[in-house]
Amino acid sequence: MESLAFDTLTFDHPVACRPARLTASLHLPEADGPVACMVLLTSSAGVQRHREHFYAQALNEAGIAALIVDSFTGRGVRRTVADQSLVSAAQMEGDAFAALALLRADRRIDPERVGIMGVSKGGGAALNAGIAVRRRWRGTFPHLFDLHVAICPGATAQHRDPTTNGKPMFFMLAARDDYTPAPLAVEYAERMRAKGNTRIKVKVYGNAHHGWESVGPVFDIKDAENWSCCKNFIEDDGRHFVVAADRAMSEPEYQAWARRHCVTWGARAGGGTPELKQRATADLLAFMQSHGFVSKWTNRAFPAIHAV
Repeated sequence: MESLAFDTLTFDHPVACRPARLTASLHLPEADGPVACMVLLTSSAGVQRHREHFYAQALNEAGIAALIVDSFTGRGVRRTVADQSLVSAAQMEGDAFAALALLRADRRIDPERVGIMGVSKGGGAALNAGIAVRRRWRGTFPHLFDLHVAICPGATAQHRDPTTNGKPMFFMLAARDDYTPAPLAVEYAERMRAKGNTRIKVKVYGNAHHGWESVGPVFDIKDAENWSCCKNFIEDDGRHFVVAADRAMSEPEYQAWARRHCVTWGARAGGGTPELKQRATADLLAFMQSHGFVSKWTNRAFPAIHAV
């Protein structure tokens, strides 16, 4: 594992224009030449061993590098569960693109095979990174991610124009998710497909809750700021059209309105099993293999990859 430090990419968004110095950990597989790499963005809980490090290890065993980005520590934040405004998904998106530039300059990484994945808050940022209009917001930044994976992403805020950059996307969803509900993400995926991206895969795990990487009983996150009832559409100029209010709002206005009218508290998470975790990880790697990211297969813990 290598520790890296870099500056975020700022772009034309009210909360993505703030500079920050970040840290990340680069996990490299054994390889004779350049390898594919995934940028990993965290959930609201920050970097976790059972989640981000677990995925990094699974990727390494499939011959894929992983860069775990810590969007919180450099901003003086430990977690955003109780206050999602502490670090926004847009800021994490900027972090991811700064990481992409760093990786494309690393000769150990194949610059044509750099993807992005994230869980929950990070999953929402991974989706936003593939939305076409946001490329205009990033100005002269020239690069795109080659593959997107969103695990239980928040999809209450959807772009009015969901046209993507056309790269492969995998939505991995939990049927019992009351934090980032699966039906909203399914709807978003269908809208993206209707706009021309035929390389979108959606899988809903029927018995899964939010944060299934946590093996054990389901638990209550009592202080979770829950935005699942705050559906809105992001206009091309960045404003939020709030369905319940029937009008468009600026980012600060929307944040204030939502906390008064639709944000609730509490969510359930966990409830994962080794079998679910194994099956979902095999599905993830099978998707990546189908798009040329997997260069070797050595981990017998996930034998189902070729059968998915």
